[in-house]
Amino acid sequence: MRNVNKEIFLDSIVCPALGWMIRNDKISTTDTLGDKFRMWQGSEVHKRARGLYPQGIFIDEPKIKTAAGKTSALIGDQEESVLFEATFIADGYVAKTDILQRLDEGWHIIEVKSSIRDKAEFIDDMAYTTMIVEQSGLQIKKITLFLVSKDYRLGMDDNLLFVEVDHTDEVKSRVEEFRKFFDIVEGVTRTPEKPEAVLRFECRKCKHFRECLGKDIEHHIFDLPRLSQPKFNGLTELDIISIEDIPVDFELTSFQERVRECAQSGYIYVSDDLNDSLESIVWPVFYLDFETVMTAIPLYPGIAPYTQIPTQYSIHLCSDVGKIIDHSEYLADPHKDCRREFAENLIQNLQGNGSIIVYSNFEKTIINALMRIFPNLTDELSEIVSRLVDLEAIIKKNFYHPSFYGSTSIKNTLPALVPEMSYENLAIMDGDMAMAVFAFMSIGKYSNMELERKKKDLLEYCKQDTLAMIYLHQRLDENII
Repeated sequence: MRNVNKEIFLDSIVCPALGWMIRNDKISTTDTLGDKFRMWQGSEVHKRARGLYPQGIFIDEPKIKTAAGKTSALIGDQEESVLFEATFIADGYVAKTDILQRLDEGWHIIEVKSSIRDKAEFIDDMAYTTMIVEQSGLQIKKITLFLVSKDYRLGMDDNLLFVEVDHTDEVKSRVEEFRKFFDIVEGVTRTPEKPEAVLRFECRKCKHFRECLGKDIEHHIFDLPRLSQPKFNGLTELDIISIEDIPVDFELTSFQERVRECAQSGYIYVSDDLNDSLESIVWPVFYLDFETVMTAIPLYPGIAPYTQIPTQYSIHLCSDVGKIIDHSEYLADPHKDCRREFAENLIQNLQGNGSIIVYSNFEKTIINALMRIFPNLTDELSEIVSRLVDLEAIIKKNFYHPSFYGSTSIKNTLPALVPEMSYENLAIMDGDMAMAVFAFMSIGKYSNMELERKKKDLLEYCKQDTLAMIYLHQRLDENII
């Protein structure tokens, strides 16, 4: 049986059943392209952090026991002051430190994250590592976090890439809390039988929920939009886990009430105002969708980490509902900052007086950012913003289908209203993949032949998004009463 690692320990504290499944290899996961990009990005950030300590030794042994043995030997050598990926095994637990630095009396643990924001979960990560290192016999005097600096720009020295935050006190305090679970987690994840899963508020974010306690429950209470912890507690105290079972006197918001009524009746909700909302749209109509990229290490000069850069758009022009008369598109050169060219082409392609239909306020946010960067384009871009119509807002206010499962995101509305339209046959199936592909294009991960194919895949995906809005609009129009 494998050792308990950070993931198993932290998951087991919340859900022993999940920790047991991970430790016993009962869960198989496949990394998406987005996951692979984030792993690559994390590796790059870690590599640059290691570069700040040229005297450090990287323990790159693939086998845990071998790595732990090498770590022990290097710790015993007083000449060695910095270790990377130092590995520790203690009573069935294993941990690695990103950077371990020798101090005059004790050691300094440095956790490296490819984030610009400090997060509560980082304290848990560092506390687990500290607990196992201390269990192995080392005295930890200092625990700090390396975050990516918002002030870093491409071309700067790597020592300006990081901001160091001291979390020694918070981590030490969390370690004391974690020690109470040390023997419990080891025992509960070693049992021959999986512990019984218990429904908790945290389950709503578990990617395995639908194969676990959510299995065979079509309208789970987690499908209630903006479900709060107190409301969840109130429902579970009544032994209610299905939306259909929520009594009429249980207090819900108006939107939650709509979800409950549709789940119970199986009927579609259409408001009396849907017709007015759709009638306010000015024809001909442009359907607009953006894709963006943002990375920890900037792709281009003058850009801060995690700046959201628009990279492509698709525009369909319709003379009436469902009647396509034109299509235009744009894809940036991945090797340079094309935001101005993006904005200028967008202005050119959206000339006219018709409404511009988008899905959510994402495009508005991006256009507003472009106005701040290029003030001389403000008049033209402001005119575009004034014509935007949010199709999701219309749906949220006026229409609900039981198969939306509490969400009006396009991944829920499209299968319910346009089941014949799918992204599954596309090479790029979602925005996360699109972002990863463009980022990999920018850093030269593809051959010239692959690059041309990826460009076509990106254009095809973005085009599918605007087509999806056209068909959604058409289905809404058909449901006017």
